[in-house]
Formats: sequence, structure tokens, C-alpha cells
Amino acid sequence: MKLQTKSTNWPFPMPEEGCFICIDKPKGPTSHQIDYWVREITGVDRVGHIGTLDPQATGLLVVALGKCVRLVDIAHEYPKEYMATLKLHADSDEESIRKAFDHFRGEVYQLPPLKSAVARKLRTRTIYETEILEIRNRDVLFRVKCQSGTYIRTLCVDIGYYLGTKANMTDLRRLKTGPFNENMSITLQDLSDRIEMAKKGNDHSLKSVIYQSNFLLSEFSKVVIKASAMKTIAHGSDLFPGGIKAIIGQPLAGERVAVISESGSLVGTGKMISSYNQISDTKIVDLDRVLIDPEPSSSRNKRIVEKSPDIHLMDQGNTGKNKATASREGNKRDQRQGRQFNSSRNGQGNYQRSGDGKRKYEERKPDQKFRKKGRNDRRR
Repeated sequence: MKLQTKSTNWPFPMPEEGCFICIDKPKGPTSHQIDYWVREITGVDRVGHIGTLDPQATGLLVVALGKCVRLVDIAHEYPKEYMATLKLHADSDEESIRKAFDHFRGEVYQLPPLKSAVARKLRTRTIYETEILEIRNRDVLFRVKCQSGTYIRTLCVDIGYYLGTKANMTDLRRLKTGPFNENMSITLQDLSDRIEMAKKGNDHSLKSVIYQSNFLLSEFSKVVIKASAMKTIAHGSDLFPGGIKAIIGQPLAGERVAVISESGSLVGTGKMISSYNQISDTKIVDLDRVLIDPEPSSSRNKRIVEKSPDIHLMDQGNTGKNKATASREGNKRDQRQGRQFNSSRNGQGNYQRSGDGKRKYEERKPDQKFRKKGRNDRRR
């Protein structure tokens, strides 16, 4: 598969707050390799993915571009949905298999595999739904909806231990990540073709697969802020009642909300300090992510002061006198500069006094060393 590399002459049509693209990951490459190829195809420098898939896993891989990379951690708060194939190492009846799947529903303990992207420590994860789609001999095709960070490989191994037959996962495909599903995904080659069409003036097909940052937070309550509060939030301030124009939804204390501008663009995210019906004069939203940058400070023109010349000719009648004065002062200035220059040679020369009492610089050879003065060399 030959993909087009990034072009510096064509800007990717991405909103200022970034966007998302859903990629149908094939078998073989890692999720970080997908990030690299998307970076090369689109020309966008900041690229990251939501949820790592194993090299042999396929399916939905949501890629964040631009400032949307800051929202990747929020996307992990959504559940994920997979379709997988489990292979038993011994025969088992259908009733026992269904009972085993029902047992691993709810909160379960998991130890990540040896080859994983996280520390191998015992942790808890929640299995929301399990559905057996087909049982054929020792192969079980099932669908699972689980908390982000759940290892389906570990789930298959644990089911095998529960049945007493042992088992392992043979295939895995991701179907859904939060509001994104596999029907929204495209291949890398398809993305490259759409970008080539956009370069020729037809960008409709490309824009149809670009999802704005608001799409990720579509299920969250929203707080609309005034235009006057944008600048203070960009400089790190939290949100107070004076900067709120409206609250969409009924967010309670501790719930995450999306902070949007009056035009509908995403400004940032945060958690409610108090419920929507208990608004007071204190801080309302504790912002944890801000997608807008502060405005650059206006450049001040520095005043350039020209240095006045050292010598001024006051009148034309005293031209000769002024020239002599300038000559003497110029010689003194040259001597001062010469001493400063020669004194910074790290011992490559020495000042000596001549017979007329003036200091004279005498250069020495690199291998010449200074002799330490003795008792008889001192002046009396």
C-alpha cells in the first residue's frame, strides 16, 4: 500500500480546536505506527490515538489531531465495545459456557498480560454486557461492552480457568469507543485518496470524515460562557458565575462538563464544583483542560537611541585645535581598547613599563614561561 506523504504547501482543513478521524486498523501495524502514517498523510504534527490496539487486533482506532490530543484522557472515561473469538482447549457444553460468561459480568479483577502497555498490577475493571453470538465446536464468538482499560485476552484466559478447560483469544475487533463506532471508520488508503481530492478542490469527502471536538463531548452537559470570559480562561483562570451565560443540562457537583463559547466552539472541559441548582458567588467549574491559547501580547516598538559621537566640532575657527584634541582623545581610546583586548588573551602577553614610564604590551611565545621574581629582583 503506497500512501502519499505530507505536503507543506497544502494545509489540512482542521478547526482551530482540532478534530478526530476514525481509522479502520488492519492487522500487523501497531497503534503508534498508525499515528505516524496519519501524521505523514495529513501533515499535522500533533497526533495521538484513543485506546491502544494490539498489532493483531483490528477495528476502530480513533485518532486525535491538533489540540484534540488534550482530550484523549477524557475519551478513556467512555466504555468500549469489542467482538472477539475465544478458543477452548477442551470440550465443554453450551450451558456451562453461558454460565461462565454470566459469571464475568460486573466488577472483575484483572492482571494485565506480560506484553502490555501498562504496569502488571492487579486491578479491577467493569464488564457491562456480554453476549454470545455463536458457538461452533471449541470456538466461541462473543460481544463484550466493558470499561476502558479492560484486557479481552485476560478475560478469555479467566473464562477458560473458570470452565476448567483453559482458553485463549484468537481474534479481536473493536466496534465502538464512546460516541464513535466502526461505521464511521475509513482505511488509511481511503484517507490518502480523500486528501488528494481535497488538494484538487473537492474537499467534501474529506470533511465528511472529520469530527470536531464537540462530538466527543456530545453526551456531556454544557456550560456556555460569555465572550468576556474567554481571555481570562485562556490565561488560566477558572469559571465563575459572572462569566456564565447559560447551562445546558442538569450537571451535578463532581460531574464533567464541556465549556463552550457562544458560537458553539469547544473552549475546554472541567468538573462542576456545585450543582446546577446551587449556583453561588464562588467558583462554578474547575477547568482541567483548555483548548484556546492566550492572545499574543502586542509587540512594543523599542525606542532606538542613537549614540552621539565622542567629538563635536563646535566652530570652524578652532578647527586645528579640535583636530588635535580629537587625535589625543582617539589615541587614549585606542590604548584603552588595546589594553582590554590584550588583557583577555589568557596569559599570551604581558604589560611592561618602558623607560619613559609608559606601559608597553610585550607579546611572548607560547612556550615561554614567566619567571617568578626572587628576593633580589624586588624594587627597593
